[in-house]
Amino acid sequence: MPPNKPFPNPAYNGSMTGRAPGRLQGDDLIGEVLRNMEEGLFRIRRKTLVPAIYRIYLNPEDYEPFRDVVPFIAGEIRTALDERLASWNRSRRKLAANLLGKIGVGEAPADSEYVRIGDAWIVEIHPDLDGQLHTGEIEVYSELGSPQKSEYGAGSLTRRIFPKDAQDSAPTGATGIPPHTSEKEEPKDDKDQTKGIAFAYFRYADQQGPHTFEVTKNQVVIGRGGRSYWVDLKLETLPDVSREHCRIRRDAETGRFSIEDVSQFGTAVNGKPVGRNESAELPARATISLAGVIDLQWEST
Repeated sequence: MPPNKPFPNPAYNGSMTGRAPGRLQGDDLIGEVLRNMEEGLFRIRRKTLVPAIYRIYLNPEDYEPFRDVVPFIAGEIRTALDERLASWNRSRRKLAANLLGKIGVGEAPADSEYVRIGDAWIVEIHPDLDGQLHTGEIEVYSELGSPQKSEYGAGSLTRRIFPKDAQDSAPTGATGIPPHTSEKEEPKDDKDQTKGIAFAYFRYADQQGPHTFEVTKNQVVIGRGGRSYWVDLKLETLPDVSREHCRIRRDAETGRFSIEDVSQFGTAVNGKPVGRNESAELPARATISLAGVIDLQWEST
């Protein structure tokens, strides 16, 4: 008999997705677990912990076709988790090496990595006997690690429910970062429109190489972007950087700039944290650090 689903409490990170009518496939379960894995990241010093335990619930009608192959599917999910974890760490080392190489420093520190608490992934698949899920819905609860590892921030994650449509069930990309295939259109705001004059510049290097970005609007949104997340400056980098990480605003009357941090893992200006959901004035020149993963060199004209 499957375990009772957890009550909402900060020990779990849960997510739920809806799907268009039709039979669920194993890839649907894998995609939802990988999405949940990203949502459950937890930073501690120079490490990023990833959830190690995943409990998947399906409507009983959806569960029935999976019943005889649950061990096999669970094994495939564990393999996908291994691949995603390895991909993130490869990307992190490559990004760090590129950045440190430019300033003549050696290899990236060995402890800059994504880590799993515990020796193995725990993946369970159960029918939803509470009658809360409709056909085509997948619900995933995750935890950082086993109870005996409580010294690693047990209770620090939150339970999240995310309704999704069929378009959101697309598989993630081979790079380990979800593809950005269904973004919102850029919001139209007359106050934000200018004549295309560059007020400032960003210079940075991400996984695609070095870039220069011209600021020609009174508001610029920065982050990894993605489905339902419009950004002006889109960064190809690690998931420590939020899909919408920070916002740069220009006062049209004074020409002064400010930065607002809307991220999970923080934004700093010249080494000083802005503060989550807080704003700070931007000087004419500054280094803006996103989650300690990528630096943007800022210069206003």
